[in-house]
Amino acid sequence: MKPTDSKHDWSSPATGLQHAGKQFRLGQGLIGATESSVTFSTPKIEDTPVYSRLGNTTNHFEVEELLAHLHRAPAAIVTGSGMACLNLIVMTLLRPGDHVLVLESCYGGTFQMMTKIFSVWGVETTFAPMSTWEKHKKPNTRMVLFESITNPFCEPQDIGRAAQFAKTHKLISVCDNTFASPALCQPLLHGVDLVFESATKYLNGHSDVIAGMIAGSNDLIIKLRGFHSYLGTFLPPYQCMQLLRGMRTLDIRMTQHSKTGLAFAEAMRASGLTDAVNYGVETANPASGYFTNGYGGMVSVRFSKKVNVKKLLTLTRLVTNVPSLGGTESTATMPAFTTNWFMTTEQKKTFGIDEQLVRFSVGLEGAEDIVQDVMVAAKASI
Repeated sequence: MKPTDSKHDWSSPATGLQHAGKQFRLGQGLIGATESSVTFSTPKIEDTPVYSRLGNTTNHFEVEELLAHLHRAPAAIVTGSGMACLNLIVMTLLRPGDHVLVLESCYGGTFQMMTKIFSVWGVETTFAPMSTWEKHKKPNTRMVLFESITNPFCEPQDIGRAAQFAKTHKLISVCDNTFASPALCQPLLHGVDLVFESATKYLNGHSDVIAGMIAGSNDLIIKLRGFHSYLGTFLPPYQCMQLLRGMRTLDIRMTQHSKTGLAFAEAMRASGLTDAVNYGVETANPASGYFTNGYGGMVSVRFSKKVNVKKLLTLTRLVTNVPSLGGTESTATMPAFTTNWFMTTEQKKTFGIDEQLVRFSVGLEGAEDIVQDVMVAAKASI
């Protein structure tokens, strides 16, 4: 598929959310058909379906057009998972001997990939706060990698600062926007070169699809697509259509997630049972314009020592203890045993990961019900 131009004349972004990509459909169905064929008879590989592993069915075209529209990007790629995105970006754009600066507060899977997988391939990584990147930059530094809202601490970052640092030093800037989604934050508009997300989370929003996406300039996406075709990072057509269905309600879901997330965070701060609560309004600069519609439903809570967190998560009735996030239902996880389980005791101490830390994904339930559920369980765990 050729990179798409996602600039449309719709006056409302919500209109594009419902209609972007539909021009690729065959027939007149209100909902697009799922292409089940693996291969096709076609004269031109880049314009029409030929082999679905190349990601060039009409289902891929439609979902990628919508993803490009959501991020205001010239082009986008849909992948089989969020980790496939990181793999594709590094394999395409870096070479053995290159160095990457990664924001110290990052997703455990990113930490694992950079230290366990890409280090074997010869890519060097330094994990450091953004404020110290200048000190840690090396002659062989080629990329900076960070999250718009960090996992698991749920702290919004200075996206423009990261993008400007990269431009000043002629580096590629890559932002993981999973916790925000394009409904709340569009990093490309603030100078970032590539944005990727685990579409499994808020983009799909229903806890039933594993997927990922990358958006950026035509030139970068063309490079990525060349590797994408052969690395096996594609998403099957049926999952493309499931993801498309989920994305059509992204704006209204994220608006509600932001309302319930804020209410939950405020209640946890006032509970007398926590030592720290991280949520967007506490850590971001409201004047930055990075987050235009709230901060979503991700809240990190460090409970006081008197709370037995393991017991708490066995007592909740509405909040389910699972390691994923971004669905319509509220979930929670202890990073020390899930996203960051592999870290040594010393690494966990350095990164602030302990057994009192819980990452909540506040869903679409009534905020008062989720607050009561957690409060009752927390008090019963003491």
